[in-house]
Amino acid sequence: MKTFLTLFVLFFSSSVFGNEWNFQYLKEINDGCLKTAVETVSIGEAFEYCGCSTHRFYEDFTLNEIIEIYSSGKLSSNKKYNKIVRDCNKKIGY
Repeated sequence: MKTFLTLFVLFFSSSVFGNEWNFQYLKEINDGCLKTAVETVSIGEAFEYCGCSTHRFYEDFTLNEIIEIYSSGKLSSNKKYNKIVRDCNKKIGY
């Protein structure tokens, strides 16, 4: 389910650097997450996980932070990011 963030960052990184979260960016993250998540979990679980992770990205990071962390190649080792993944996975029983 980490793939959705990768796609989002690649698609938007050049055009949003310097911007903060808005509805469209959050919708893109959530939609990308759902497309990936439904391949491995039920639709209900996908909505729960993606809603959780999208909300937590908004709460825990600025848009610039996510882009910078991803661009540096350190996303998978970022403690806040990994906590979001763990916490949201727990919500759906993983």
